[in-house]
Amino acid sequence: MIKSIVPVVPVSKIEPTVELLAKVGFTQNWVHDPNNGGLRYASVSDQSGHELHLSESRGDGVGPVVVYFWTDSIDTLADLAGTTAQDQTWQTREFWLRDPDGNTFRFGQRLD
Repeated sequence: MIKSIVPVVPVSKIEPTVELLAKVGFTQNWVHDPNNGGLRYASVSDQSGHELHLSESRGDGVGPVVVYFWTDSIDTLADLAGTTAQDQTWQTREFWLRDPDGNTFRFGQRLD
């Protein structure tokens, strides 16, 4: 049955989002460029294998979108990203990263 879920994030250019997500440990796995300089499609993942796809094609959707990541080390990730996590009224501690296309990558940890 289903092995994993991979969000596809619409971007105008892949590189700025790859650079942004690299701050929290994501690396680029591959880039598919079927037209040699046309609309590209890429995969990024973290050390645990959590994967996102980035697409320059509007056929894969239009953003901006929000992707939420649960973590058990919110302050460490926030430090890596060069920001500070904040306690929220909905009982999580969070920080957000936003790419040039307005896509938001939210990182949170429950305050139990």
